[in-house]
Amino acid sequence: MNIKCGIIGLPNVGKSTLFSLLTNNQVKIDNYPFCTINPNIGTVNVYDSRLYKIASIVNVHDIVFSKIQLIDTAGLIKNAANGIGLGVKILEQLNKVDIIYHVVRNFKKDNIHHMYNRICPIDDINIINTELILYDLIKCENLLNRLRCNIFNKDTIIIYEKLISYLSNNKMLRTLKFNDKEKNIINSLNFITLKPIIYIFNCDDEVSSIRGVENIIGYDKNIIIMNINFLKEKNINNIIKQSIIDKVNFKTYNTLLNKYNTIKLLIITTTLLNMITFFTFNKKEVRSWIIKNGTTALIASNKIHSDICSGFIKVQVINYNKFILIDSQSQELIKNIPYIFYNKFYRIIDGDILKFIFR
Repeated sequence: MNIKCGIIGLPNVGKSTLFSLLTNNQVKIDNYPFCTINPNIGTVNVYDSRLYKIASIVNVHDIVFSKIQLIDTAGLIKNAANGIGLGVKILEQLNKVDIIYHVVRNFKKDNIHHMYNRICPIDDINIINTELILYDLIKCENLLNRLRCNIFNKDTIIIYEKLISYLSNNKMLRTLKFNDKEKNIINSLNFITLKPIIYIFNCDDEVSSIRGVENIIGYDKNIIIMNINFLKEKNINNIIKQSIIDKVNFKTYNTLLNKYNTIKLLIITTTLLNMITFFTFNKKEVRSWIIKNGTTALIASNKIHSDICSGFIKVQVINYNKFILIDSQSQELIKNIPYIFYNKFYRIIDGDILKFIFR
């Protein structure tokens, strides 16, 4: 599964700065609204310190991390869902993302323009959320109008009417409970307000408390809130890049990781999406792979290559926690790693190191 993440927010709040921090791509960043018109698209490594340890044990130098695709959209404004500005075009870009990063301004700098000339994070969030809800509402009403003429769609019509009622009360679909039948119908429609979201407050040196933030979270388990000082992250980012070039040991890397919130953001992203990581290695490289929790060995093999999946015989498994007990100085132990054999129905556990046997 390739994770896609959409970055949204009002104009001029730091969306492209976050995109640049994560991807190391230099994009146009300026102090005026709608600096970004066409979306910036890039990929970011999901750094995992366990790869460094595996590489040190098997004496492999090339490390390949899993990646997340980021889509940095233009700024949303009031009435975007009704076609104001680039609104509908931006919202359409969010249809196929798996998760949303909502960047919110929480810093005071008079030289940086705010779209509505005030610093009020909760108001900013409510503006964007209203547009997301309205977009889904219009979409749902259009779908319902197409179905009304077909008497065989009564069950689906009832579901759409339920969604419209909920959205009309300014509520996100994430917080609405669905039965299995409803889920099967709804999941393919890519409603934006169904997607998990991480609110990222772009902060000053001193993080100020935000009144009303608890009302955003409520009982919604698909929401996370993070405070990140984007300016500080730029400095740490340079250190991280140098450490990767220098191939620092995994303990030093972990120390850096704990200071770098944008890397934590990626880890939180995979957790929120209920994703886990498995590893593979050969004589040339060590690699991480992100999959949905509960994925079987057969499906995981297809992520690596369709030939492995079609010729699947069995999988050899050792978990990372057991693997790191191996003495890297003993080549004999490395050659005889105590794998356990499983069939195609084996469900991958986070940290599994896999070796696939296939025809």
